Amino acid sequence: MDFLNTIFTFPTVVFTTLLLIVIGFWLIALLGFADIDMLEGDVEIEADGGGDSIMQMGFGGVPLTISISLVVLLSWIASFYAHQLFAYALGDGVMFYLLGGAMMLGCFVVSIPLTAMLVRPLRRFFDSKETASKNDFIGLECVIATSKVSPHFGQAKVQFQGTEQLIEVRSEEEGMFSLGDTGLLIEHDVAKNSYLIVEKPW
Repeated sequence: MDFLNTIFTFPTVVFTTLLLIVIGFWLIALLGFADIDMLEGDVEIEADGGGDSIMQMGFGGVPLTISISLVVLLSWIASFYAHQLFAYALGDGVMFYLLGGAMMLGCFVVSIPLTAMLVRPLRRFFDSKETASKNDFIGLECVIATSKVSPHFGQAKVQFQGTEQLIEVRSEEEGMFSLGDTGLLIEHDVAKNSYLIVEKPW
């Protein structure tokens, strides 16, 4: 009873709600009505120095749905135990919500680096076929999966050996490509692990 009281009381109830949504998503995915890659593509974080995407947070290499699920789960676990240990210090009234909100934010912040560490060993399960060289994609057509492609941002889907893979792409100019357009992969940037694309000449 104390367990239920904790998970359905602020601030832990916020993460409990998110966790139920995550569980619902994975049940739907298991039934085949959702794709675990459904959030890939249009997530971009602008950062000083031209940061490319949310991959800078250490979540690269696995579907974003997995990273988000782990963040929610770890936040929920941290919030549950923090709630159990420090419930007496939350006070009443306005202070209860202020301190509870601070606790919730702290749990979320702590969960991010923990998630980054957990997804690291999972990356090998989502890598492209190990037998495939990066240069094998050169000359293939790709379909843009983001709202735009720029010199610093962009993703596209490419068909290779019977499978569809999501790759990082870049263009020399912004505005040449939008969601659903087709481009041609002409060069691989090893440092950025991305491909330069151009418009098809035919």
